[in-house]
Amino acid sequence: MLIRTLSAASLLLAFACTAPGTTVPPKPAEPFVARLALRPVAVSLARGATQGFQAEINYPEGMRYLRQPVGWRVVEPEGGTITATGLYTAPEVPGTFHVEVRREDFPGVTATATVTVK
Repeated sequence: MLIRTLSAASLLLAFACTAPGTTVPPKPAEPFVARLALRPVAVSLARGATQGFQAEINYPEGMRYLRQPVGWRVVEPEGGTITATGLYTAPEVPGTFHVEVRREDFPGVTATATVTVK
């Protein structure tokens, strides 16, 4: 029968590597940074024409929503209309207008598109 003996230093090293509480703690999770992108960012339309806009957002890890948590608005009062799904209808007057989308779960996160109506 073969018996191996370990030196005291080897035993201490073995215990140090396996002793409770000596493991390296996991890296803390990075804080979530909400993002929002709007497509298209600029468009030229005829009076009364429509244009669909799309919001692209990221989600916190493990979170999913039944619908995208975004709200739409036209910045200028007479700048046309936009639906809850991002379908914009240009006004009957020419000009430069802005469509804004805002994250409802992070209200400080917005994106804006420029619409030129000819």
